[in-house]
Amino acid sequence: SLGTAGRVCNLTSRGMDSCEVMCCGRGYDTSHVTRMIKCGCKFHWCCAVRCQDCLEALDVHTCKAPKSADWTSPT
Repeated sequence: SLGTAGRVCNLTSRGMDSCEVMCCGRGYDTSHVTRMIKCGCKFHWCCAVRCQDCLEALDVHTCKAPKSADWTSPT
């Protein structure tokens, strides 16, 4: 449906968030993304947590948009 175009879906899920269910058979696009996350966090007495900044690479899957003929009706 038009409402899910561009929404992130889960490629490995079998639930409602799966690409198969969310994208309604239209397929999905995959983007390779790198983001900064906190890692190696350690508690220091007392009372601080110190973390390192790490790069995480992941694939993000988003539902394709429907073809215009699939969702428009002639007027």
